[in-house]
Amino acid sequence: MTKTEKDQIHRMHIPEHHGSVAENPPLDDDLFARELGYQVSLAIAEGLLRRGLLTVGEAHKAKGLLLAKYRPPIGTLLAEAG
Repeated sequence: MTKTEKDQIHRMHIPEHHGSVAENPPLDDDLFARELGYQVSLAIAEGLLRRGLLTVGEAHKAKGLLLAKYRPPIGTLLAEAG
């Protein structure tokens, strides 16, 4: 994750230090699209896991591949946190 991405996530939590959210949106279009693509794809993989169509190992591998493909700012932080 780049410093710019980390700064944008930080602004989501403390917008008053960086102007209003309307003037300085926390996620630009690219970051939002990456996060959305990751979250949708992850939800599909989790649904396949619940239905028994993926094993736990396959779901874990899918999550890693999705993180690498989309590089989602929030999803990456959550994955690093455990």
